[in-house]
Amino acid sequence: MTIAALVGHFAATKPRYVTVNGQIVFDEITAGNTGGYMHPIHGPVTPVQKHTFHGGVEEAVEAADHEACWWTQPELIQRHIDAMAQAFPGFTYLSPEQDSVPTWIGQIDTGRGKFPIGIALRSDQGLPRIVLLSKIKLGASAGRRWVRSPHLYDNGNLCVADAAEWDSEIHTAATATAWAAHWLAAYTEWRITRKWPVTGVEAVAA
Repeated sequence: MTIAALVGHFAATKPRYVTVNGQIVFDEITAGNTGGYMHPIHGPVTPVQKHTFHGGVEEAVEAADHEACWWTQPELIQRHIDAMAQAFPGFTYLSPEQDSVPTWIGQIDTGRGKFPIGIALRSDQGLPRIVLLSKIKLGASAGRRWVRSPHLYDNGNLCVADAAEWDSEIHTAATATAWAAHWLAAYTEWRITRKWPVTGVEAVAA
């Protein structure tokens, strides 16, 4: 059974973890010596925090004064930088400019496909934007018509969680990246079966 298929095989209460490349794993996870989690084949893995997939309209963010934004405080942005460096070292950090926000770009490999994505933080510290960085249309052909993927925002961005599930005091860009990996694993299974295999995950690692 493929990793993508396993997403639907296990109940939402089964803890999920993400490898540094973006694959979802479930079993043989042990606590590492430094407090993280390890897989015997894939090495360090990151727990997928509780979340549910949604859709609709992505919450807008008002223009912010970049010189006074929260990420100008080194201790606040550094926790995101450190978390991404540990969980997804293959991602590149783009520091904020006058008209941009802190963003990471990299590739998620589900085992059935590779997806370049961007993780963009928000000036209101809300749920980051997850953007597909390619011209690939997220959907599938159904006879002569095109079926759009479920759980996308109207603007085409990935809806990896409910905005209310995001806690800016606890979560980081790495949390959102893990959610994106979980979303993409479900998506690759949906493209084959036309059934979205899971609505999210309830359990988190203890």
